[in-house]
Amino acid sequence: MRMIPEKNIKKVPGYPDADLVLDANKQELTQHGTDSFPCACYLDRYQGTFFPWHWHDELEIALVQKGTLSFAVNEQRYTLSAGEGLFVNSGVLHAYAGAEGEESVIPNIVFHPALIYGTQQSVFWSRYMRPILSSATLSHLIFKPEIPWQREALDHLRTSYELGIAQGRGFELKMRSHLSELMLLIFEHSSDAIAARSAPLPQELNRVRRMIDFIDCHYAEPVTLSQIAGAAAVSERECLRCFRNVIGQTPKQYVIRRRIQYASDLLLHSNRSLMEIGELCGFQSQSYFIKMFHRAAGMSPGEFRRRGTAQK
Repeated sequence: MRMIPEKNIKKVPGYPDADLVLDANKQELTQHGTDSFPCACYLDRYQGTFFPWHWHDELEIALVQKGTLSFAVNEQRYTLSAGEGLFVNSGVLHAYAGAEGEESVIPNIVFHPALIYGTQQSVFWSRYMRPILSSATLSHLIFKPEIPWQREALDHLRTSYELGIAQGRGFELKMRSHLSELMLLIFEHSSDAIAARSAPLPQELNRVRRMIDFIDCHYAEPVTLSQIAGAAAVSERECLRCFRNVIGQTPKQYVIRRRIQYASDLLLHSNRSLMEIGELCGFQSQSYFIKMFHRAAGMSPGEFRRRGTAQK
């Protein structure tokens, strides 16, 4: 899983195998790789779990090796099957989730674009990477093996990942070469998107980041739509519109999902009673907690705890 230094860790409840550092705007602060080689390979595993909304300056490419992956990016949603992959541009808000009842295995690479362009005085920056990074519409791509150029991109992804894991002689140069070839494919086949340039993230994304951060800090308390909207200094109507456009959920639905996420962690890693867990997670009653948990997870909290204990 994604590894970060032990200091400044922000644990993600309900996603017990990953430690994630986010700032107030949902930016991931994890250092991927090193200053001298800003690139890292990860093998993510999901089984009814998810990696929450976040963004980073690095580029990300991923492959579904096993199972399925739900991929959310801005206002769009995808379900990827084994053999398919994805590309996420710098600064793009996104999230991942696995399906209940099956394991999803996702090799992925996160790397800073400077790995490819070196310095902003280079032709690699001005001719290739800058157009990709500044595109208003190239937030992401889905790679499907039946499309020839995307199949080639997936091959470069696989080879890069294998090189990064093995770390044999000269792996840094070889990885950079394959990642450069992958970026060239994206550049050559995204001319329409690259032609539409824009510098900053849309304002509504920044607003949603502030509102999500407020919810993450107060989900165990009674949270109103007015309070959530106030965190971004917008009206309740604008709050609802931003959430639907970016997250694909209402604020209320996101609050409930956040509470279920935290409850899942407590069920697996504490001996607290269902009543205590429901109260700690902001549910008004034990019956309401059980009802909402079953709706989200497809099973009762007690069954979820029994299954989790049996797998340990």
